[in-house]
Amino acid sequence: MRLADKVGIVTGGGRGIGRGIALELAQQGAHVVVADLDFKAAGEVAAEIAASGRQSLALAVDVTVRSAVDAMVDSAIRRLGRLDILVNNAGVVSLRPLLEVTEEEWDQLFAVNLKGVLFGIQAAGRVMVQQRSGRIVNLSSIGAKRGSGLMAAYCASKAGVISLTRSAALALASYSITVNAVCPGVVETPMWERVSTAQGHYEGRPAEEVRRRRQAEIPLGRGETPEDVARVVAFLASDDAAYMTGQALNVCGGVVMH
Repeated sequence: MRLADKVGIVTGGGRGIGRGIALELAQQGAHVVVADLDFKAAGEVAAEIAASGRQSLALAVDVTVRSAVDAMVDSAIRRLGRLDILVNNAGVVSLRPLLEVTEEEWDQLFAVNLKGVLFGIQAAGRVMVQQRSGRIVNLSSIGAKRGSGLMAAYCASKAGVISLTRSAALALASYSITVNAVCPGVVETPMWERVSTAQGHYEGRPAEEVRRRRQAEIPLGRGETPEDVARVVAFLASDDAAYMTGQALNVCGGVVMH
């Protein structure tokens, strides 16, 4: 197990990609703090991890509140003894034509998707600097590299995650802390089911047709699962990726290649 007895935090770990990542880290031997705005969902994932024999802790955390993120890191260290891995996964998405994006919508997406990542890097980074080791993995999106007429705020916030990842990688490299980003495509989760419905509404097509056309664009010919993303995150969190930092890896079945 490449992460044996490491301690990791996964934000937004109660469902979807975050749940997949939390369970994969545990399968690889880590003890995991599952942080989510939905405490019940976080508790269910933490219980799964505990049943597998690893230590776990569920926390209710709003990543847009600096004090809550600081308390999350403090709780992890107090309960599990250390902090080796932070996965900034918490995020939100919305669809609206570019010319109709509201200020409130823009601010919400940037607060969760980008400011929350900054707070996580700062809180975990202070601890990792003291121990002179650590792995930080941020969830971006291929939308950050492609753009979208219906998801401008989301794509812009995720592009910010890539830029912040590179800056943090430079700032923390001398402490043997790596900072990387993962850019998934469209992952088969309830969130993306809602996206398909909203996209279909704007385009005048059934959600199922939106999903079929999207999948037809994937060179590998199948939809993406949370586990596809989680395995790459676990790699980046391990010593196998010790010489990688500041990277934004596409995990999208070949939709974006470079």
